[in-house]
Amino acid sequence: MRFPDGIAAQPDVLARSAKSLRDALPELPLPRPGDVIALVGIGASEHAAASAAPVWRDQGLRAFAVSASQLQMTARPVADLYVGLSESGRSAETVAALGQLSGTRRVGLTNFADSPLAAVVEDTLYLDSGPDSPVYTTGYTATLQALGLLGEHWSGQATDWSGLPDMAAGVLADSAGVIADLTPVLAGVRIVDVVASGASFTTAGEGALMLRESARLFTASHETYNYLHGSMEPLDAQTACVIIGDGRELRLAQDTSALGCPTLLITTRTDVTSSETLTVLTLPRAPSPLGQAVLEILPLQLLGWAVASGRGLAVDGFRYHQDDTKLS
Repeated sequence: MRFPDGIAAQPDVLARSAKSLRDALPELPLPRPGDVIALVGIGASEHAAASAAPVWRDQGLRAFAVSASQLQMTARPVADLYVGLSESGRSAETVAALGQLSGTRRVGLTNFADSPLAAVVEDTLYLDSGPDSPVYTTGYTATLQALGLLGEHWSGQATDWSGLPDMAAGVLADSAGVIADLTPVLAGVRIVDVVASGASFTTAGEGALMLRESARLFTASHETYNYLHGSMEPLDAQTACVIIGDGRELRLAQDTSALGCPTLLITTRTDVTSSETLTVLTLPRAPSPLGQAVLEILPLQLLGWAVASGRGLAVDGFRYHQDDTKLS
């Protein structure tokens, strides 16, 4: 699937995937009381895990995120239950990490029943998200939704996700003009800092990664409060800032724009307005923090495609393939 087609397909994919997940979740055994749950992934999946873990903890689950690259280095158990995330099911590090943890319960969250990940876990939850683009679109947002639904199923704290596909379609439509106006500005900067906190931290990590993969921009991802402790020092007019959130992020966006940095603020707040160097994109509020993260990545995907198109990039694959990151 082409990158722009993947972006456009997400509302329909979210609706289809949610139905499949709701049908499958009642068959998935619950954690035992007090179980420590490790969310394991790499790349985009690692970013998703990092934000799902605190959301799950807020729901009463004892969850934490760990990189598959770290976990594969040791066979010593660190949790009672592992949830391995890999849309393709072929991420070598995730399969290796979970494959060596025999004797513990493992759940795989993937799109493919015949994948290597499905072969090393006791239970599998399938995304049913269909084809994905080489730079992930449908698989990433479907994974965020699946993590939200899974955490709510295990915690018993369900929210209404039924409106998310329509909200996603609205965000894609409403963001297009804003992104078109911003694209020429970001195309000429030296680096793009992507900043967020809380459940939105996945948007900072995946947004920075996706902009590198699609538009070949130099990017860095930062947690909001860490960013305030020194990482801002190189800021100048050649640094663009993409800031996501509703709290300290508003003041930060005003500060970075005052420094001359082209700044995009993605927020649900309506009490801040655009200025010469500050572009405010206001999103609807989803009922779940991970649902909100789905909406937040959509404008950044549009931005990645817009900048890539301006540079003559097709976004149809990677230049630098590594032969040990994906299993056959």
